[in-house]
Amino acid sequence: MLSRKAGLTGFFLLCMAPSPSLAETAHQLQQALNAQPSATRVLQQYCQGRFPGLALQAVALPTGPDARPPSEPERFALRKGETLRTRHVSLRCGALVLSDAWNWYVPERLTAEMNKALDNSTEPFGHVVASLHFTRLTLSSETGNLPPGVLLRNRALLLRGGDRLPFSLVEESYLAAGFNHVALPPE
Repeated sequence: MLSRKAGLTGFFLLCMAPSPSLAETAHQLQQALNAQPSATRVLQQYCQGRFPGLALQAVALPTGPDARPPSEPERFALRKGETLRTRHVSLRCGALVLSDAWNWYVPERLTAEMNKALDNSTEPFGHVVASLHFTRLTLSSETGNLPPGVLLRNRALLLRGGDRLPFSLVEESYLAAGFNHVALPPE
């Protein structure tokens, strides 16, 4: 637990600096994300530090015909009757856009209540599935050769806590504008 808290605290302390470089911010953000299984939790704490009392929201974005992850369905070990669903959202703290997140998940591995919330609310994925006590397996993390405005891109597989069955693949692009020139109190 100490390393998790240290990662978040380090990120928040860096953000208190007058003007951290984007490379420093990306590095500290990655450390904070590595310290938690839930990126949602990291972003919510960041949001609370910036705007106390404001909740992180997932605003639905369009998905297109290429919404399925390329060559990734085998990661889920899908059983007969199981499907993949796509959720594409912008994670926001008020008007501040923190990330663009693609999420491919197996609805049959979630509860009916979770599926309903994912379909009908602005709750971030991590909040909705928190009771699964999931772990996060980072597949890739990039800070270079990204589109303009993207600070960091992570791809991860989420595994249920009880049986370690994969239920979600996420690709998160953290936007530089959401983390630029921010002053936050430490956790």
